[in-house]
Amino acid sequence: MPRLLTFGLAIAIVAAGFAMLMVRLEVIEEGYRLSSLKLQVRQLDDENQRLRLQEAELKSYQRLRLLAAHYGMGPPAPGRVMVIR
Repeated sequence: MPRLLTFGLAIAIVAAGFAMLMVRLEVIEEGYRLSSLKLQVRQLDDENQRLRLQEAELKSYQRLRLLAAHYGMGPPAPGRVMVIR
């Protein structure tokens, strides 16, 4: 009987060690995943900032005035503006 108990205890210790190893590997894997996601968030934030700057440049009044002049557009003549209520 003591031999069976020793064998059972050894199996339990090996199983506990294996379970701890699997948990440790899972933690490491999740750490890498988290690091990758943080990098992706940083890249998306940078792209968002770049796109907001590009939007502001495209909407600038100076640029729009230059484009309007290029296409022969200008302010409306007096009497050409109608207010609709």
